[in-house]
Amino acid sequence: MKFAPVVLTVVALAAVVSSAPAQQSPPKTPHPIAGKAQCLTCHAANANRNIRSQPATHQFPVTTCLGCHPAVTTRPPAVPHALGASFAQCRTCHKANGPQGAKQPPASHARYNVAICATCHALRPAGGRG
Repeated sequence: MKFAPVVLTVVALAAVVSSAPAQQSPPKTPHPIAGKAQCLTCHAANANRNIRSQPATHQFPVTTCLGCHPAVTTRPPAVPHALGASFAQCRTCHKANGPQGAKQPPASHARYNVAICATCHALRPAGGRG
């Protein structure tokens, strides 16, 4: 029975470790970075209310962002239609049960507007075939 305290300690330690929240990886940079190397242009506090600001705990040079937040390696889908006056507001169609099967953007895009959409999604010029 001299192993009983050791076994109880191991079981208690395992319970504590398994109940601790898992350390999450920092999110990836969800857009291509070509031409966007100055992260704080968009991610500084109050730079754009539609884009997540740099956390106050991140007082690092902008050159270190990609060390923890690697860029995605695939491009977001291109907009398959022209963006004339008829398509000036993406959410007119891109919403739950949108017309003609237009996909609803992911929840992370809830506050984005057409200017934000255009920073990642390649646009076909107005007058282009769609």
